[in-house]
Amino acid sequence: MGFTIPDTILQYIERGITMKYNMTARLFPLIFDRYAYAWLREQGIHTIMKDRVHREYRAMIHRTPEFPKDNSLMGNLLMGCYILSFYKAYPKEINEDIFHGLVLAVCHSKPMVNGHKKENPFDIRLLKQKESDAVRSQKSQYEMDWQYDFKYDEGIPAYDLTYTKCGLCRLGERENCLHLIKYLCEADYITYSLMGAALKRTQTIAGGDACCDF
Repeated sequence: MGFTIPDTILQYIERGITMKYNMTARLFPLIFDRYAYAWLREQGIHTIMKDRVHREYRAMIHRTPEFPKDNSLMGNLLMGCYILSFYKAYPKEINEDIFHGLVLAVCHSKPMVNGHKKENPFDIRLLKQKESDAVRSQKSQYEMDWQYDFKYDEGIPAYDLTYTKCGLCRLGERENCLHLIKYLCEADYITYSLMGAALKRTQTIAGGDACCDF
């Protein structure tokens, strides 16, 4: 049975209101499927069908409000859609523990490890990018965008990021999956560790706090 996008969603796509299932979005299943399904098989779960998860992933992207392509956090939003699609497609099989393990499996996958090990969290270009992105975020009118402040101390070295709006939390609210976003937050600790940095955080929006303090 084929998958048909409802006419109302098609109208939104034509008007440029929702996200696009473009080449960047298509990369996530291509890159991470082998690791996600290998981990599920290790847990004795063999009933998760790729086609069903892929249809849900595509549908989620098409019903998610548009997001600026040049935003450095686009990958975070797409990763959220990708992992949440497993739960949305199989809510009975993918309980919270399995979802949590799935997040960890993807974050520790070879592409994630190799990609982040090559990054320097204190590269001057990265810091300048974070600074400009933080300023731009304060004026963003996109529903799915993050809003945050950025401060950098060269003497330590360290920097502070204070998020007051989270795109992943908004995604969780729209998909009735807000209770799962806290597990996606753990990815931050893993990615910063892979880059050779230590992340300290005492509160998160996903945890019900007013902000995320990095």
